[in-house]
Amino acid sequence: MTKLEETKRFFDERAEHWDETCTHDPQKLDAIVALSDVRGKRVADIACGTGVLFPALFSHGAREVLGIDLSDRMIERAGQKYSGPSLHLFAGDLFSVEERGFEVATLYCAYPHFPDKEALFGKVYEMLVPGGRLMIAHSESKETINARHSGGKVEELSERLLPAQEEAKKLAPYFTVDILADTSGFYLISGLRK
Repeated sequence: MTKLEETKRFFDERAEHWDETCTHDPQKLDAIVALSDVRGKRVADIACGTGVLFPALFSHGAREVLGIDLSDRMIERAGQKYSGPSLHLFAGDLFSVEERGFEVATLYCAYPHFPDKEALFGKVYEMLVPGGRLMIAHSESKETINARHSGGKVEELSERLLPAQEEAKKLAPYFTVDILADTSGFYLISGLRK
């Protein structure tokens, strides 16, 4: 079994109870989406899980949202919770998404699960319009995220978060980084497509 297949299986197995075991502060979600500047824009919500960002994206005026997740079961849960003409869901590998022309791409609470950062940034670059924004966000500190991803199967399927300033250097070929936060309450790296 490949690492991608293992990751899919890991999240498929947890999808049914994900929202009970993984909670998020709505005010922090609101702040992350506000910084993403989604009003009137087409958004790709990468690794959307059960759709935790969808309410904030639409309340901030996103014109259209494509929720993308590797886990069929996570997408199924997202579809049970949310629907509408401006919401589209895609179950599958991000690298098989062919759509382009997004103005914002969000990657909330999923960045450690993408081992090949260069491939990730190259793919998001292709999906975004020039000047489009990538927002990598966690509503907790890197220390909390790294502790959560230590031990057992999850450690095998995750990469440790480095200080945001170090991680931001990996975006440089594709994005002009203009937002960095590495605090006890947030881990954010965001930039505009070159």
